[in-house]
Amino acid sequence: MDLLTTSVATVESDSEPYTLVELTGEADVTNSDALREVLDAEVAKQPRTMIIDLSGLRFMDSSALHVVLRANRVMDRQGGVLALASPREPVAKMLRLTAADQLIPVYPSVREATAG
Repeated sequence: MDLLTTSVATVESDSEPYTLVELTGEADVTNSDALREVLDAEVAKQPRTMIIDLSGLRFMDSSALHVVLRANRVMDRQGGVLALASPREPVAKMLRLTAADQLIPVYPSVREATAG
């Protein structure tokens, strides 16, 4: 079993700063509480834009997806935008099958996510 690793950075860009959350490993029921803590803490700072980089994530189950969808709802209520970037095929497939990609914008790269 591979653990989930997260890193968070505030990135200054040409347009406006954004929060970048990078996920690596596998996000599942064994670590969804830790993922929730990280995302809740970042959402509480009320960023205008938060991008979750999924390029290092090999697997995501429904409990982890629920955490991401919950963060998206809170960001939306606060007037912010949550975007997902660079999902690998297993994660991209889950986003498509659950129609989560219809609720949260998904971009091929972080750079494209920052461009909107």
